[in-house]
Amino acid sequence: MATGELSEAMEREASVPAAPSVPRREEPWGSEPEYLELETPEGRVPLGFVGDGKVVHLVARDRAARWPVTVLREGRAHLSIASRWVEGMPRLITEPAEKQTVLAHFRSKYGDDRFARWYDRPARVLAVRLTSVSPSPAASHYYDWLAAEFDNVADDYDRHIAGNRINRLLRDRSLARLRRTFASTRYLIEIGCGSGTETLPLLRDGHELLCVDISPRMLDVVRAKARAEGLAERLRTRELRASSLGQLVTELGAGSLDGGYSTYGALNCEADLAPIPPALYDLLRPDARFVAGVYNRWCLFELLGYTLAARPGRAFGRARRPVPVGSSRFCVDVFAYSPAEFDRRFRPWFDLEDLEAVPIVLPPSDLVGYAERFARRFDRIAAWDRAIGTRWPLRNLGDHFLATFARRNGAAASPRERAT
Repeated sequence: MATGELSEAMEREASVPAAPSVPRREEPWGSEPEYLELETPEGRVPLGFVGDGKVVHLVARDRAARWPVTVLREGRAHLSIASRWVEGMPRLITEPAEKQTVLAHFRSKYGDDRFARWYDRPARVLAVRLTSVSPSPAASHYYDWLAAEFDNVADDYDRHIAGNRINRLLRDRSLARLRRTFASTRYLIEIGCGSGTETLPLLRDGHELLCVDISPRMLDVVRAKARAEGLAERLRTRELRASSLGQLVTELGAGSLDGGYSTYGALNCEADLAPIPPALYDLLRPDARFVAGVYNRWCLFELLGYTLAARPGRAFGRARRPVPVGSSRFCVDVFAYSPAEFDRRFRPWFDLEDLEAVPIVLPPSDLVGYAERFARRFDRIAAWDRAIGTRWPLRNLGDHFLATFARRNGAAASPRERAT
C-alpha cells in the first residue's frame, strides 16, 4: 500500500477496489492487478488503472489532487504494477471520444457500482506510455502540459467564472478598467483570452482584437462565440504562449497595435517574464497602454486568515515558486508576483500608472463561501472593497492586482536596437 502521508486530495483519488467483478485480460504482468502504485514525493499513491502493456490509463476524480500535477509537471511517471517497477511518459487526454473509450474500460474492469463511486465524471484522464528507458521530457513539455490542461477545461470554463461570485467580481473589475483605459482605442491584443469573458464585451463595444492563447480549444470557444454574435470579422486569433509574443513583431510590424491587456492567467503561468515587456514595447504604438491582472504574491486575506487558523503553509504559500497545488486554488503551476516585482520587470519599457487590489477585503474565489454569508450586503461590501483597494498600502495586498502601464515613448531601446 501507500507509504508516507497522503494528502486529503490523494486519499480521495486512491482507489483500491475490494474484489474482482469482471474477467481479467492477460497482461505482461500476468492477470491485471486491481491497482498499481504511483511514486510521488509525498509517498506512494494506490490507484485503479487499465492497461495493455504499452499504455496505462489513470483517472483523477478531484481536480485538486496533487498526483496528476506531479506526473504531468515532471513528464514522467514511476509505477509499481504487480511488484514490477515501470516508467512512462504521461499525457493528459483532452478529446472527449478518447476519454469515453478509456472510461468504458474502467467500467468493464471495476463494474458499475465502483465505477460510479470512483471514476464517473473525472477531472483528468491520463495516458502513460510505458518505456524501457527513463523518460527525458523536452524543454517545451511544461507548455504542452499547460495547453492540455486548459484544453481540458475549455468547455466548462464559463461555468467556472459565472458560478463563483468572486470570479465574477474579478472580471467585472477588469472589464470596467479595460473600458476606461481603451475607450478611444481601436486595435488591441489580448494575451490569454480563455473562453472570452472580456473578449466578447470588447468586441461588442467596437474594438478589434488579436487574441492569443496557449490552448487551441479555448480559441475554438472564443471564435464560436464571436461567429454566433456576428462579431468574427473583428476577431483574429493566434495559438501562442505569452513568452513567445516576440514572434508577432516580425509578422505584424513594430507599433502595429493600439493597446493590450492580459488578466488573471497567462502572465502567472510564466516562470520568466523577461521576454514579454520588450516584445510588447515593440508591438504597441508610442504612449499605448497595457493592463495586467496578476495573481499577487501577498494576499492580506490569506495572510491574516490562515495565520489565525495556525496554517502558516497556506498563509505564505504564494511565496514559493511555483505556488504548489494545495497552497493556492489553481490546479497547475502558477508563479505569483508582487506589484513591486511586476513593475521592476516592466521597466525600462513601461511606466506604472495605476494600481488596484482585486479584491482586498473580500476573500479569494476558493473561499467564496465566506462571501456568500453576506450575500444580501455583497454589493455594498464590494463597493467598499473597491474604494479602499486603490489606497496605499492596501492596493499591494489584494488576491490579485490590476495594473495599468504606459509604454514609454523613446525612453527605452527595443531588443533589436539594443542588439545592434
